[in-house]
Amino acid sequence: MIVRTLSSVDAFDSRRWNELVSRGPLICRHEYLAAIEKSEINDCRYFYPVLFDEDEIVGHTCLYFISTELDLFAEGAAKHTIELVRKMWPGFMIMHSIECGTPVALGSTITLSPKIDQSKGMGLMIDAAEDLARELGVGVLLFRDFYDNAPGYLGELPARGYRQVENLPSVRMEIRWTTFEEYLAAMRSQYRTKLLAQQRRFRNAGGRLDILNDFSHISAELEVLWQRAYDHAKEYRREVLTGRFFEQMDVCLGSRSRVILALDDDRIAGFLLLLDDGDGLIPLFCGLDYDFSVRSGAYFNMFYEVVRLAIAEGRREIDLGITT
Repeated sequence: MIVRTLSSVDAFDSRRWNELVSRGPLICRHEYLAAIEKSEINDCRYFYPVLFDEDEIVGHTCLYFISTELDLFAEGAAKHTIELVRKMWPGFMIMHSIECGTPVALGSTITLSPKIDQSKGMGLMIDAAEDLARELGVGVLLFRDFYDNAPGYLGELPARGYRQVENLPSVRMEIRWTTFEEYLAAMRSQYRTKLLAQQRRFRNAGGRLDILNDFSHISAELEVLWQRAYDHAKEYRREVLTGRFFEQMDVCLGSRSRVILALDDDRIAGFLLLLDDGDGLIPLFCGLDYDFSVRSGAYFNMFYEVVRLAIAEGRREIDLGITT
């Protein structure tokens, strides 16, 4: 087996790439990686080690270079001091790294054929990642994100001296109901009362929900609303999105992406980007007009709509990610 590292996922045939993924995670599929690569997120550069056994493709993954401000969680005087130092020394407390994964969604992008010795295949992937890190002069290499039931081939990482670090907690919601009414009935009365009150509040404020399957034409409006949510966030702020990200999510993913809109009359006052992961739904990013959301409960109502859709479409789970 040998590894060839590509500098663009478009350099590889999408059909052959996706045949290996089969019904695996959306973030491993060619169209998703193409959308991310074209989204111009931060200073990211992307690389794709592809594992061959003679002419047969038996593995692939996504690596990306990114710069991260190490004061990500700093506040107050500490944050102000670091910003002052950065004016004289722009690289102060900024880490350059190569990460095996994808910038804006959780999960591992490593796909290996069950027909091969997977530990050996993983070893070759690690070699490719380390070769790239040396070539780019990067001192930090991160493989992410793995759950408790991670495959055995990940044992290659600690065997080579890698240290395990816990990420922020992820939230997954199992869908166990056949109707939204059954979901409501399963709640304790105090939570059901709150949910119904939020729905009434939204309607009384003149709010309504809409779902768009094609949304690239409103990408600039989505960017503005997303920026407000980014500026409002306290727990985690890393990737900076532009309208191009939302445009590419629509263009490249097609029917596997849509947005839920919260409308104030005909004005877009909030959105939730929703990805189709086969058995599950992934609400990936939201944007808000906070004045409207505070008086209407738009944020909560968009998430209620995700639950309603997951139940109606027979999904198994909703992956709500971190900081939810």
